[in-house]
Amino acid sequence: MIEQMTALNKIGEMLGSIEGVTAMTDVTGFGLFGHLIEMAEGSGLSAEIFYDKIPVAAGVKEYISQRIFPDATTRNWSSYSDKVKFEKGVNVMEAFTLLPDPQTNGGLLVSVNEAGMEKVKELLLANGLASFAEPVGRMIVKQEKVVYTKP
Repeated sequence: MIEQMTALNKIGEMLGSIEGVTAMTDVTGFGLFGHLIEMAEGSGLSAEIFYDKIPVAAGVKEYISQRIFPDATTRNWSSYSDKVKFEKGVNVMEAFTLLPDPQTNGGLLVSVNEAGMEKVKELLLANGLASFAEPVGRMIVKQEKVVYTKP
């Protein structure tokens, strides 16, 4: 955990130079949901995320099970809950606590078109970021909700 939290996010500049990268933001105070909503709305799309594919730092789910989380998590959720739908099979209480969490260590949310996917994967693998090389979602044609969370 300490290694991850103290690592510099040097890969952003390299990712930004890949032609297939269409959007990128650091996931800070608005949580993954907040930044994904901003990205989807800005592009006129909706998004599907696959909850089971989202990497979670060791120990986080233990805190969630004890209902220990920052107060801003609730404020974030209140500001955009009407834009999110949880599909059957998602642990809603866990996801509600994890995905609007405002805490960060500078992680990036990156949108990549099909043409750039392999280059992004290669770059992540070459930089020791294999656990982040698989997509956790995709952008889809605009729907009623902005984000659909699937198992």
